[in-house]
Amino acid sequence: MKQLSILIISIALLSSSNENYESSKESIPLQINSLLNKKVPHFIGYLLNDSIVDETFLANKVVLLNFMFIGCKGCMQELPNLARINEKYKNSDFMIMTIMGNGIPDIKSYLGIGDTSNVFYLLRKTFKYESINNIIIAECKAAKKSGVPNNLSYCHDNISKPFLVDAYPTNMLIDKTGTIRKIYPNIFDDNIYQDLQKGIDNLLEIN
Repeated sequence: MKQLSILIISIALLSSSNENYESSKESIPLQINSLLNKKVPHFIGYLLNDSIVDETFLANKVVLLNFMFIGCKGCMQELPNLARINEKYKNSDFMIMTIMGNGIPDIKSYLGIGDTSNVFYLLRKTFKYESINNIIIAECKAAKKSGVPNNLSYCHDNISKPFLVDAYPTNMLIDKTGTIRKIYPNIFDDNIYQDLQKGIDNLLEIN
């Protein structure tokens, strides 16, 4: 009975969390496009050990900022490609930083290092989603559960707003000077995935 309830919650979550995402959309809204060739804005987030980090955490690295939240259908679809990129460039001056609109306890649950009775862990196991091996920054320490039954709350205000993110997933490629060089609506599309790798290679060659 519990597993059935979890499955119902998971399906409802996946069907409702896609409202700000269009899988066929390959263009970026003009608002967020205004950030191209500008320095990353100031932000504050939380590592899973509760440490506070800001934009200086990106210094001297080529960075892919991956904005997502657990349960967003498009976000979950690009996890395999994120894992491949993370593996390909693991010994370089490149890193992926996932900016996640979930609280730390829910993220830990998803990864299996927290409460495995939590819906986030069961969501991963039920749908066989991949774990996340790159650096994760939570937008808030804990998301307050509120609203209608079977509805999960997220925290998108803390970092998403200064980056003008209003659709998920969103990915930003940042050079070693902290300048936003390219913005991608997703990286599960094969053409976008290939273009991203070319972009990373180009930025790593610039010293």
